Amino acid sequence: MASAFHSVRWRLQLWHALILLGVIAALCMLAYRLASEDRAERVDRELESFERSFVRSIWQKSFGSDKESPQPTTDQVRQIFTEVDPETLPHILRGLFDASATDSVYLVYWDRDGKLLFRSANAPKTLQLPSQVDPDPGKKPLHGNYRELFRRGPRGFSGVVGKDISSDVAALQNLGWQITGFGGGLWLIGLLGGWWLAGRAIQPIDEISRTASRIANGNVSERIDIADTDNELGRLSHVLNDTFDRLEIAIQRQRQFTADASHELRTPLTVILSETSRGLKRDRSTEEYREIISTCAHAATRMRSLVESLLILARQDGEPPQTGQENCDLAIIVSDAIQLLRPLADQKNTRLESKLQPVKCTGDSRSLSMVIVNLISNAIEHQETNGEVLISLTAHENHALLKVTDRGAGIAEEHLPKLFDRFYRVDPARGAAGGHSGLGLAIAKAIVENHYGTIDVESQINKGSTFTVMLPR
Repeated sequence: MASAFHSVRWRLQLWHALILLGVIAALCMLAYRLASEDRAERVDRELESFERSFVRSIWQKSFGSDKESPQPTTDQVRQIFTEVDPETLPHILRGLFDASATDSVYLVYWDRDGKLLFRSANAPKTLQLPSQVDPDPGKKPLHGNYRELFRRGPRGFSGVVGKDISSDVAALQNLGWQITGFGGGLWLIGLLGGWWLAGRAIQPIDEISRTASRIANGNVSERIDIADTDNELGRLSHVLNDTFDRLEIAIQRQRQFTADASHELRTPLTVILSETSRGLKRDRSTEEYREIISTCAHAATRMRSLVESLLILARQDGEPPQTGQENCDLAIIVSDAIQLLRPLADQKNTRLESKLQPVKCTGDSRSLSMVIVNLISNAIEHQETNGEVLISLTAHENHALLKVTDRGAGIAEEHLPKLFDRFYRVDPARGAAGGHSGLGLAIAKAIVENHYGTIDVESQINKGSTFTVMLPR
């Protein structure tokens, strides 16, 4: 049970239950208080009206309605109360003289000396003149099950008018139980509704968890169903699905990369193993051993070149490098690359033309030199003898723009989207024969992107190709 309260649904339900209980309890208490005050006000109005009716009836009967009549003495008032004939009073006032009418209004009056002037027959025997009474007539004291009002009249006369409210108290208690029952039922309904709403609210979370578990188990094609989650969880699902898409692409690229690297390394390893096996089968001449060792050396050189390319590519993957960054002049780097590759261009009678503007940028000069050498060497090798390669470097707004253009056979349009993929070759047979691993352009792209730049290619068949590198200055 303890583990259940660690779930989001139970926590939401607990907070919902506490808040709902507080709100319902406050509303029930307010309703009970309003009902209690309403009953008390009705009883007070009844008591005030009853007393006025009694005093008016006694006074008019004894002295008439003339306001200028002389005020009676205390003895006269006592005699008036003593000689009252119940039959002459209104029917509503006759309960004052009936001792059994305990549920009716009762009256008691005292003079200024505290001597009794009048006590109704139905008044409680224990009722005495209050020793300390708030002179504010608006105060309505409650005496046991009796609602009583203290009244102060002229010449020090005082009185108490009250009523037994046991029936009202019982009715209020019943009302309190009804309100409590209604509040409890409403709370239970709220709990059920809250549990249902909490379940619906966290249902996408459960779906996300199950999908993530299936993906963790190897089913990387799984995605979160976000058809009915047009809210914060829906946006989270979109983000997670995009992340899963990138994860699937990365895993597929890793698998493809591993397969391609294994394939590329397998060829020179096979050559080395077969040649050494051939050399160990029997004694051979010095020339034959020289040929075998030369073949193994060539295969090992090719394998070393491939491993070095893989290491470079692995270092470029991931976060952009924070070390080796320096202010460098791209024009100097391009010039050095041209000088390095000029012998290769001379072998193919290829003319190298350059138009370079001094452009400063921040980066790793060795890595940038690798990109430029790769692009220029590709331009030289992928065209016929007596070709031409144009290298231009200009400042374009906040970027350095490098273009390498050749006049070769060009690249077919279907190859352009995959040209920067790892181990991709436009002509696999030619690339393998020439010792190319198919990683040069992939390395160039990784380096450029780690410098927050872009690399693109435009090509037309029989017209040549143009590689464009844009780097922030």
